[in-house]
Amino acid sequence: MTRILELVKWKNYSISTDTSPIDKTISIGRIGDGKPTGLIVSGIHGDEGPWSAWAIRKLLEETNINELLGSLYLVPVANPLAMEGDTRNSPLDSIDLNRSFPGTPYGSHTEHIASILTDHAIKGADVIIDLHGGGSWCVNAFTFQFPGCIELSDAFDAPFTLEGKIRNNTLTGYARTQGAKVVAVEMGGRGKTEENWATRIAKGLRRALGIAGVLTPNNEKVKKSLPVGASRVLAPNRSGIFAPELRETDVGTIIQGGTILGRLLDPVTMEETELFKAPYEKTAILLLRPTLAYIEKGAMTYVVAPLIA
Repeated sequence: MTRILELVKWKNYSISTDTSPIDKTISIGRIGDGKPTGLIVSGIHGDEGPWSAWAIRKLLEETNINELLGSLYLVPVANPLAMEGDTRNSPLDSIDLNRSFPGTPYGSHTEHIASILTDHAIKGADVIIDLHGGGSWCVNAFTFQFPGCIELSDAFDAPFTLEGKIRNNTLTGYARTQGAKVVAVEMGGRGKTEENWATRIAKGLRRALGIAGVLTPNNEKVKKSLPVGASRVLAPNRSGIFAPELRETDVGTIIQGGTILGRLLDPVTMEETELFKAPYEKTAILLLRPTLAYIEKGAMTYVVAPLIA
């Protein structure tokens, strides 16, 4: 049987401009030509790849062409230079791509990328799945849920779901202004469980595209995600050595209030200078750093939220 992986048609769009003469391209894949149209984007932030792209490939490998009802567009690497540098933003301008939509072809490097994605991927899409997630330094386990798109969010079997902030300059925010249904996925990251996360995301992609009508319906039932309140970032008040108490298998769990999550140590004496504790009676762990590392003052270390009863 023919898998849709074998039928992807790729087209490259140059990112180079007069002010940014670099030899880089954005690759956009397409399968099918019917309606509705789905779009999957990953790698908006360079330090979050290639885990989401891996999930996209798993989807393509496991889906038969007979399951395709509409058309599907793919952007596995939305921010190539940032991915190569393992940095959140492109080193050319340090601008957050996910705050740059719809972009402009005459702007900075990142603004030009946003305009390419707007014109050649977002335009005409009926449903857009924005894959983020843990990367080289963290793992996370939740989805952002947007009005009118609850089914898409639930499709990913995430431990937690968080109400998404409406920002029209993000990929999902701009897409909503164009009439698309959207979901932003924040799952996975580097570590021993990374393949499990990729498989889980791939299954979520299949379910979500079935709900959207891009693929045939997938009636697989999943456990409903737990809703949480407003998220909170825990970060150190000084630089130092971060020593975690929680590890990667603890992401997506609920921790009792007051539990020690990790410690900050002096780089020279290794004396404890700061404690990270679960701030809520029932603290949902949305993101964590699972390994020993040097971190700077203010660096994101945990993202937590209160569990909604």
